[in-house]
Amino acid sequence: MKFKLLYANFTKLLLADLIYPILLAFMIIFEIMFNMLIGSNTTIKFTSIIIMNFFIAIILAMYFLKKDTDENRYLKQRVNNYHLYAITQMLVLVTANLILAIFSGIFTFMFSNSPGANATMLLTLITTQWVATAIVFTCRSQWTNHKYIATICLVIVVFFALADSNNAVLVYINWILPPVSNMVVTFQEKSKMLALFPLVIRQLAYAIILFGISEFFNKKSYIK
Repeated sequence: MKFKLLYANFTKLLLADLIYPILLAFMIIFEIMFNMLIGSNTTIKFTSIIIMNFFIAIILAMYFLKKDTDENRYLKQRVNNYHLYAITQMLVLVTANLILAIFSGIFTFMFSNSPGANATMLLTLITTQWVATAIVFTCRSQWTNHKYIATICLVIVVFFALADSNNAVLVYINWILPPVSNMVVTFQEKSKMLALFPLVIRQLAYAIILFGISEFFNKKSYIK
């Protein structure tokens, strides 16, 4: 019962102010217009769409956590189960990311005769959004207590996520950075969707680790 209550509440938060359908519509319109402008240049098109999915997921997660902080203090006390609360939040956003990424993949107009390539394309967009969401969740307690610090931390993490992974300095810490840049660089160099599959696995693992870190470190802010 508590899970259903939480899932329904969090879903309503995403639909409040029509933010979710607006982001979905914006993404579709952008991709259609971008496809008309770029045409058959798949390298520029897909790398741009990867970055767009990354930022949309960040915006959606920030909005969701802001609404949750403003409106759900009583709900937290009623449920009184931090792990159920946090896991349900993650599931709702992961589901929302999944739907956004599927629609984004459809409107790339890049489907081919290769099922493996098509699946890799969709998984690339899905895991990119999951990484972005996990980054915001990791800073969740900071959004409640130290908004300016949280903003600075988020900007720094996003910068490193999109920085050139081949940089002479970053190459030494590349393994701990969000692998979004590696996705972009790899596709620019190889222009083959299947070449992204190892990075898809890495992004999935990265998102799971960040979600785990988020749940472990944000417990103290649960009732705030």
